[in-house]
Amino acid sequence: MEQGAGRSSVNRVGAVMDLWPRLPIDTEETLLSYADRLSVMHTGRGMPRLLADLGIHKEHFISGRPDAIRQLAAAIKVAPKSVEDASIRVLQRTGLFRGEAISKTFLSPRTAKYCPKCIEEDGARHDRKFRLIWGFRHVARCQKHGLWLVEAPVKNAIDMRCGIGGAPLGPVSQAHDHAPEYLGWLLTQIHVGRGAQEAWLHGQTLEQVLAASEMLGAVLEYGHGARVTKLLPAQTEEVTDIGFSIYKEGPDAITEALDTIRKTSPATAVQAGPLAFYGKLYDWLDRRSNAIDPGPIRDILRDHIVKHSAVEPGTKVLGVAITARRYHTLYSLSAAVGIERPRLSRLLRKLGEIPETAGEVEAGNIVFEAVKTVDLINAFKTSIPLDSVPGYLGASKRQVETLYREGIIYPVVPRTSRGSVRQVVFAKDHLDLLLATINAIPELPREVDEGSWHSVSYACQRGAGKFEYVFRKILVGKVKCFRDPAHDGIGAIRLDVNGLLRRRLAA
Repeated sequence: MEQGAGRSSVNRVGAVMDLWPRLPIDTEETLLSYADRLSVMHTGRGMPRLLADLGIHKEHFISGRPDAIRQLAAAIKVAPKSVEDASIRVLQRTGLFRGEAISKTFLSPRTAKYCPKCIEEDGARHDRKFRLIWGFRHVARCQKHGLWLVEAPVKNAIDMRCGIGGAPLGPVSQAHDHAPEYLGWLLTQIHVGRGAQEAWLHGQTLEQVLAASEMLGAVLEYGHGARVTKLLPAQTEEVTDIGFSIYKEGPDAITEALDTIRKTSPATAVQAGPLAFYGKLYDWLDRRSNAIDPGPIRDILRDHIVKHSAVEPGTKVLGVAITARRYHTLYSLSAAVGIERPRLSRLLRKLGEIPETAGEVEAGNIVFEAVKTVDLINAFKTSIPLDSVPGYLGASKRQVETLYREGIIYPVVPRTSRGSVRQVVFAKDHLDLLLATINAIPELPREVDEGSWHSVSYACQRGAGKFEYVFRKILVGKVKCFRDPAHDGIGAIRLDVNGLLRRRLAA
């Protein structure tokens, strides 16, 4: 190798053994920037000359191939991780940074922007460093000096010596607002370690956190049609900071933000698709984030869509087929339960599922929880009117009225709802459950004296207590009783009246 002005030496024994003098690695600098400064120090020329002398394939090194990176690490006698952490792997469609998949626009080794104050402090042209943090698309300012980054004159350079060349340094422009929270978080993740972050963010890549934050903030700040690629750097910083303040708090905070996005959507019809309700956020997760996994934000949005939209079974939502319907519209519910829409609308108002003040259009835009609403309507369709309940339960009219009043049996339509007085009905399943409890009571044994075992009404008349009090105790097994198979329901229950009276007197 030629020595740069007699300042360096390399010893070879079939391979590079030593590169002297050393140039310490700056942990804030990209590997390409460091390699260029190292080359100037040893050869007086740019990085290609040093790579050639060391037998390192230039294009492989620039694209961050691990074998080329390790060759340099061996030449400068440092652990491979020291140089790998400063390198950015450039692939055909994506890239890698410290083992994380990234999009090419998220982090670039190219010197597209810089802080003029940092470069001024570096000193001579060959000592200029391209900081790793400047390569992130979401970074628009220098946190150290509080300045906006400026564009480099040479767009595709890989080091600041060539990126600025002989041009004067860009203008100093003060960023008056406080540095965004996410910038401090990003610097910590890069230079301190990934352990220093909120538990929710563990396991997520840098791009997953920042890209999701950017999209959330953009739609909240600029509306459903926000185009993040058209935002100015300061605007990108603004929306990313807005989104990050939400995203870092976890799924509940993100869901609240999605509630706001959906409510502020210009879409008015329930038949409108998720693109209308969530705008560019949905578009990004549905079409434009396929090369890089966007992280948990996709699952959170899918759950939100399914929860608030009447998604047909088999429909794919953000890449996953929905196997079961969770929500109905008034139209789909009408088909599911076999009730004409006008009548169904009146019934749902009576059941409290549609507000009484809602117009037809508003009612048509409401979504109903599938399982709950279908079960409720089916219960109403098979319900038993109040005047038929005594016969169904094997009870007197007065006993049924007491059970109703005490809440032991309750109607399909709550008593506080409008229309409940006109048509009090009870779900058959609800009454059957009560009968099943009674049918589980042991039959009256043949050997007992039937003359001492009487009906509940007789026992109450003889002083055993109020009907509702005694019946509640029967249901929970606190009163010994038998069931007469010759009768049905409540009328089949038999109590030892004399025994009840003795225990009551003793108490």
